[in-house]
Amino acid sequence: MVTAAQLTIVQSPITNLIPNVSTSVTVKLDDTNYLVWHYQLRLLLESHGILGFVDGTRRCPTRFVEDATLEGVETDAFQIWTMHDRAVMQLIIATLSPTAMSCVIGCLSSNDMWISLKDRFSTVTKASIFQLKTELQNIKKGNDLVSTYLQRIKDVRDHLSAAGVTFEDDDIVILALKGLPSEYNTFRTVIRGRENVISLKEFRS
Repeated sequence: MVTAAQLTIVQSPITNLIPNVSTSVTVKLDDTNYLVWHYQLRLLLESHGILGFVDGTRRCPTRFVEDATLEGVETDAFQIWTMHDRAVMQLIIATLSPTAMSCVIGCLSSNDMWISLKDRFSTVTKASIFQLKTELQNIKKGNDLVSTYLQRIKDVRDHLSAAGVTFEDDDIVILALKGLPSEYNTFRTVIRGRENVISLKEFRS
């Protein structure tokens, strides 16, 4: 059996993250910031090797010992996994707004939480998808700096991506060129005249 001391040792690497989680996840998840929250929290989980708990790849071990003489006795692996997972649940809770908190009440694992939050906050309605696509098709540089203009395009693309709508780099480059004013005509001609499709990173440079 796993002793209390052993459980403390295996739990501590995760629980130690909780008091300082706000330095890595700078927002409390609500209806306006799912992409930022998801990106920051995923990086935190990945960097500490615990993303597998929330994405379901680190599965819960068999709960009970397969020994008739030890009926009802939990395996060491199950106890350790459960301690880790509960700590991850606490970590996630520390990054939630009251609205988001209400969505995870009743969840039995960090994976349940992850899925519930994704379903609640990343969902974009068909009307919103149409609106975002229209915005992307009609986006113009106007008086913005080029960096601001490209960031606006990226923001819309990211929101569509969260809804499962993807655009290839060359499609985004075409849209970006279309939205440039006439003084960029020479630049537009050079880019369109290239034999190879330019990447979005090259275009930004």
